[in-house]
Amino acid sequence: IIVGDFNTPLPILDRSLRQKINKDTQDLNSALDQVDLIDIYRTLHTKTTEYTFFSFAHGTYSKRNHTIRHKTIFRKF
Repeated sequence: IIVGDFNTPLPILDRSLRQKINKDTQDLNSALDQVDLIDIYRTLHTKTTEYTFFSFAHGTYSKRNHTIRHKTIFRKF
């Protein structure tokens, strides 16, 4: 299990509509997919939009805290 503040919203639901997906976020999502890692919260709450960070400078909301776990282990518990 990896828990932390990644300082980036991973799935599209975890960011305001005004935020764009940058190359680093795309690369991180791709790497997580390649090693079968998933965000536990996003797996359990597929449509819920909740944010943990507001940027005053950009006027955007995002969820940047993630709990990442391997898919097979997640299904066991």
